[in-house]
Amino acid sequence: MELLNAYQSKIKMQTEAQHERELQKLEQRVSLRRAHLEQKIEEELAALQKERSERIKNLLERQEREIETFDMESLRMGFGNLVTLDFPKEDYR
Repeated sequence: MELLNAYQSKIKMQTEAQHERELQKLEQRVSLRRAHLEQKIEEELAALQKERSERIKNLLERQEREIETFDMESLRMGFGNLVTLDFPKEDYR
């Protein structure tokens, strides 16, 4: 009976040690995977921010070109000769 108890105790300790090793391996794998995913997310966020900045820059350049075209067309049509009158806002009451 003592031999059986000793054998069972030994098997139990070996099983617990194996379980602990497997748990540590899994935790390490999860940690590595999490770090990889966090890095990937940071890279994608940086790429999206860069793309957003480029789009804004392109839109601002386009707006500037359209304003220049509008101004040139306005001058060509004779609107540059009009005088703008700056009345104080109080006069509009």
